[in-house]
Amino acid sequence: MGPKVKFTKEQIIDAAFEIAQTEGLDAITMRKIAEKMNSSVAPIYVNFKNVDELNEALIARIIGISRQLLTEESSGNPFSDMGKASLRFAMEYSVIFRDLVAKNGRYMQGYDEKMMPALFDEMQKDPELKGFTIDELRTILLKMRIFQLGLSMMAANGLLPEEYNKQAIMDILSSAADDVIVSAKLRRGFENE
Repeated sequence: MGPKVKFTKEQIIDAAFEIAQTEGLDAITMRKIAEKMNSSVAPIYVNFKNVDELNEALIARIIGISRQLLTEESSGNPFSDMGKASLRFAMEYSVIFRDLVAKNGRYMQGYDEKMMPALFDEMQKDPELKGFTIDELRTILLKMRIFQLGLSMMAANGLLPEEYNKQAIMDILSSAADDVIVSAKLRRGFENE
């Protein structure tokens, strides 16, 4: 009998992430990860009791990547940065992005629970959004999210016209965000009259 192979949780999550990037989140099984790591499933079960626990760790990794992309955008306009980071995620991790938003909310539920408080915190830092209530911010975010998810799905699936490079797509997103904010301010002004 040969020596027992040991893997860290991070190595196992790395292998799962690689599978998710090419085959999708539903393709992750303990057996497939073991094959990727040239091992039996035993070392994986030492670190994770089942595939659900592994998927939770993988979603935590994906949330970490999302937060890192948000940090990298930091232009001083947090609301715009949120959209740009999300669009970047869709373009750079298109298979995972499609699974997150198109798989009946199964994966996105955990993502939303963990990310929404951070998104509202970022929105409250944005000078363009000063004075809006949490309910107003929630509506603004929902409107932008609807637009951004549609744009991101088009980008992730290669459905945008070829002449639209990454910067042109980011510009469209920024323009839509400006429109939503101006609309919210106008609506607020009309309601206060």
